[in-house]
Amino acid sequence: MKKLLGIVVLGLLLSTKAFAESEKCKSFPKYSNHWYYNKCDEPETLKSSKVKTLENKENPLKSPKVKTWKNKQIPGDYKRPNLETLRYHFFAYNKRGRSNQFYTNPSSEPNALKFNLHKEPKIIKKIIKKMQSTGLISYLMYEDGEIVIDQLSPPERFGDLIDNDTMIYSMSLGKSLGGYLMGHAICEGYIDSLSSTLADWPIVQGTLLETATVQDVINASMGDQKYVRDNILSSGRNVGDTNIASIAKTELANSKASKKLFSYGQLPANVAMNYISFKTGHKFSSFINNVLKDHVGLAGRLEFNGVGDESKGVIQANFKATRYDTLRIGIAILNDWNSGTCIGNYLKDVYANSISKGQNIGFGDGYSKSYAGFFHTNYPGISDTVMGMDGYGGIALLINFDDNRIVYTHTVHRNYNYKSLVLKAIDKGIF
Repeated sequence: MKKLLGIVVLGLLLSTKAFAESEKCKSFPKYSNHWYYNKCDEPETLKSSKVKTLENKENPLKSPKVKTWKNKQIPGDYKRPNLETLRYHFFAYNKRGRSNQFYTNPSSEPNALKFNLHKEPKIIKKIIKKMQSTGLISYLMYEDGEIVIDQLSPPERFGDLIDNDTMIYSMSLGKSLGGYLMGHAICEGYIDSLSSTLADWPIVQGTLLETATVQDVINASMGDQKYVRDNILSSGRNVGDTNIASIAKTELANSKASKKLFSYGQLPANVAMNYISFKTGHKFSSFINNVLKDHVGLAGRLEFNGVGDESKGVIQANFKATRYDTLRIGIAILNDWNSGTCIGNYLKDVYANSISKGQNIGFGDGYSKSYAGFFHTNYPGISDTVMGMDGYGGIALLINFDDNRIVYTHTVHRNYNYKSLVLKAIDKGIF
């Protein structure tokens, strides 16, 4: 009898705890930092049939065939990773960025996408073939106002991990998005010009950052190469694990700029994002809603990683959005270029003031020779005006302003034919 009574009491306690946690979650704004911190997303996650499949049926995190590395990513030069390894790293990579407080709401009038899937069957077959043997997960081509190729990985490879509504994570694409947002900050009057310095930003005073111009920042040429390399600061800390105020107080205290050469990394992009935050009165979420929800017309949420006191520079230059919304950003940039507006003129100024990558050409896509406003430029063999966003594993979104074409690939490894499926495709529209 006592044992039965104990079971009943325990059941009541557990149900009360579950109820209390549910009520606690209701007290937080949905998708807020506190909402995520208290794991309020988990009940909905557990209800998802897709997540149940991952956790219970063929969880890529538990496969004995998976190979891992210390930096938690597949090295670009690692040859022929097996499917289990690719799935594991896509799953793990896409789980990043959960602690965020900077996001956009869906637009009430999202940019309508037009589809005209008319590309030759042999082109589609080539993409499908690569999706069955490489880390290529998604492929979109946009030409003259229409999506002409739309391919997604089959269920037996990545199709159970991604669909058109999946929020997928991008790191270095966030750098390019930061360059685009900087243009809007200038055009909306928050920042004077590309030649403005960061001297008015209190948290960077006494560091090399206060003498940097906006142009220096978005061209990743702040003269910081003595203090950071491959996102690792001179102290050993990772740029992605700390905020701008802490970096300025520690690694960059009393620092002086070296020669302003291209030096690829996350620090310049984080500086750009957080300087925009400072200039908008630390109302970054409101600002990005004006740009991405109202101007770009995103159909869903876009989330920037970062948590804590916004005034300390906590925003990270990486984001989550659906594949179609990421394409919508590219479409907006293409349309802005052709619009003759302030933001269009900004993009052209940025392109005209690109800098050579010099000896650092291997950083990023490994092909482009110049950098402009966090975009890759000057692709070998391409005479058209092209600006590219590039990310981990061969993620690429390239925009051809002369031919009104966009190619957007989402991948987990660069073992697909980038020269053909991206470079030749953006240049000629064929492979």
